[in-house]
Amino acid sequence: MDFRTALKNQTHAALKMLAECIEGCPLELWLSGKHPRLYWKVAYHATMYADCFLSPSFDAWERWPLHRREAGWTMSDDGTEIPIIEPYAPDQVLSYLSQVQGRVDERIDALDLVADDCGFPWYADMARAELLLLNLRHISEHTGQLHELRIAAGLDVEWQGSRDY
Repeated sequence: MDFRTALKNQTHAALKMLAECIEGCPLELWLSGKHPRLYWKVAYHATMYADCFLSPSFDAWERWPLHRREAGWTMSDDGTEIPIIEPYAPDQVLSYLSQVQGRVDERIDALDLVADDCGFPWYADMARAELLLLNLRHISEHTGQLHELRIAAGLDVEWQGSRDY
């Protein structure tokens, strides 16, 4: 198996586990957490950045039509207060995630995996392949957070070893 196929398989598996954290999520759990790290915001944040990092560059990233910048923030880099905003519904985030899942293969196929510049200014010295590995770590970190909260609520997520064909 080549590296590109492995990246696609693992990205699909990671996104499927994220989707399981959203599917059937009770409203009480969806709205739980301490601002700004609410369950729904973590789910959206992971979805949004998965989409963003699969784009050729930050400037080329086409935002989801319902995107609100503040919805993606789970922390502030400059110490400014993060505004409290109306949450997305689970089905909205699932719909967006489904769109991201549908573009994984095409996006990874189109990327230059040997490029030294990943196209994201805050990772100026990072190669494209490394950004895709970072993307997998990012999705998995937040999926793990959500998964632990689901377990505490008596719900679980099925482990995905690779893409489920």
